[in-house]
Amino acid sequence: MKTAILGAGTFGTALANAINPESDVIIYTIEPDVVDDINKNRKNSKYFPNKTLPKHIKATGDFADIANAELVFIAIPSSAIADFFGKYKFNAGTILIIGAKGFAHDDTLISTYISEKLPDCCVCAMKGASFAHEMIFEIPTAFTLACKSKHTYELIRSALCDDLIVTEYFDDIDSVEYLSLFKNVYAIVMGIVDAYYNSPNVRFLVFTKVLNEIRVLMKHFDVNPETLFKYCGIGDLSLTALNDLSRNRTLGLLIGKGFFDSSMTNNVTLEGVRALEKIMQHIPENEHAKYPIMHQMHRLLHNQTSVKSFIHRIIFAQETC
Repeated sequence: MKTAILGAGTFGTALANAINPESDVIIYTIEPDVVDDINKNRKNSKYFPNKTLPKHIKATGDFADIANAELVFIAIPSSAIADFFGKYKFNAGTILIIGAKGFAHDDTLISTYISEKLPDCCVCAMKGASFAHEMIFEIPTAFTLACKSKHTYELIRSALCDDLIVTEYFDDIDSVEYLSLFKNVYAIVMGIVDAYYNSPNVRFLVFTKVLNEIRVLMKHFDVNPETLFKYCGIGDLSLTALNDLSRNRTLGLLIGKGFFDSSMTNNVTLEGVRALEKIMQHIPENEHAKYPIMHQMHRLLHNQTSVKSFIHRIIFAQETC
């Protein structure tokens, strides 16, 4: 089965390494130096200088080389989705698996955007507790694979190394997409809390509040409640919010220590910042009290409150059911 990976960053490279060696794997990237490095040296030195890639992995900068792929894993930033799928089209029946997290265009989910652009393709989502820096070195990693049919799930599952990737089937693609948006915002929150207090008591006090607020958000966005208990839910939230390899959590740590500069959000892909803005646009102002953490986070990033006040307000906010 011909398999393409869109994006040769950390996640795209780790995904390629997790594809069954019996598959024909090709990574698409706009970085010519990365293409040469992979094809000539079997390395992606820009991201993983100490990892030699399997022989069956190749790279290209020419879309024609992947246009007829049967499986396409999408590992480019969400901010690049609209540009890429505005230019290129895959064959009808191609299975497109979304690994990117965020909104595709304005406040449109990636799954919705791609389905509208390529209605004859099969759009799926793949989200879970997955740091690429562990996955690339064959550490077992779990994903929720959201597909409309179990048959599609089994096809994707067969392309992945079964001694590395653990998967579960779910049929609600949009719900999986929404959970991946929510958790990035709360990863920033948990970084701020841990930087300010460095206290397990406070960490899990706030983390419990985060889970309750996500539950309320899920109702607002009509998200399947089962999603929270999948790898894409509590698994990915816990990984991103409580581990320092997370970029969004790292931003929170910087904010909590008083080192935040708004330019940071322009220099690094921070999906949590973009998601926060879009989510708040969906919540009427008279309902902000239902989401005290999200609301106060928005105020903080817009310099309308201090870190000290932010922490106090989210700790002592009353729960809303």
